Amino acid sequence: MFCRWVHVICAIAVPEARFVNILERHPVDITAILEQRWKLKCVYCRKRMKKVSGACIQCSSEHCSTSFHVTCAHAAGVPIEPDDWPYVVSITCFKHKAASHVFPFSREVSLSQTVIAKNRNGLYYRCKVIGVTTQTFYEVNFEDGSYSDNIYPENIVSRDCLKMGAPAEGEVVQLHLTNGITYQAKFIAAHVNQIFQVEFEDGSQLMVKRGEIYTLDEELPKRVKSRLVGIWGSSLQLGARFGEDFL
Repeated sequence: MFCRWVHVICAIAVPEARFVNILERHPVDITAILEQRWKLKCVYCRKRMKKVSGACIQCSSEHCSTSFHVTCAHAAGVPIEPDDWPYVVSITCFKHKAASHVFPFSREVSLSQTVIAKNRNGLYYRCKVIGVTTQTFYEVNFEDGSYSDNIYPENIVSRDCLKMGAPAEGEVVQLHLTNGITYQAKFIAAHVNQIFQVEFEDGSQLMVKRGEIYTLDEELPKRVKSRLVGIWGSSLQLGARFGEDFL
């Protein structure tokens, strides 16, 4: 049985849901969603009705049972962010969001500093900061209920943002993305982020946001520790299969 209609963000965030046609993003197969998931109650709308409200997701923090519908969580401002395979997305309830931000942004990052970042193969390595700049990103909500906070001003084709500045909050804009498709979305806000250029031991370089790197004295999330090459044995073995040099 296939669902006739579903939010794209819900299809991505609910673990057992899958796109039958990945490129077209439809139809969505929901037959593997566990019965226990249908029984979860959303902390925001308090509903637990399969046909009306859909399946809930839970906070990604270990041992946290807080559950919510994807769209309810998004409307409430709960962080729903891309994650590494096999997790797809990371969902953090407000309680654990506060706890997770105690360390990361209290640490200054400077040129020539050694940090930890994810390379293109999905593994984390030590690397050196070789450049620092800033970049403005736009946050928008798409018509299907999904959102993005990584839109470049030049992606907006219905307005010359480089000359005129950001759209007004709530303004409907046209976006042209790298897949060649033009989308309609509602502008939410502009964010100025620090961007760090890092260089790995093999000479490869990446541009990453502050939230995508870790200083050596920061507490690492569990998912980062499991993919950190050079410290944990399992990651060393995984890195060897990729033919990477260890730091």
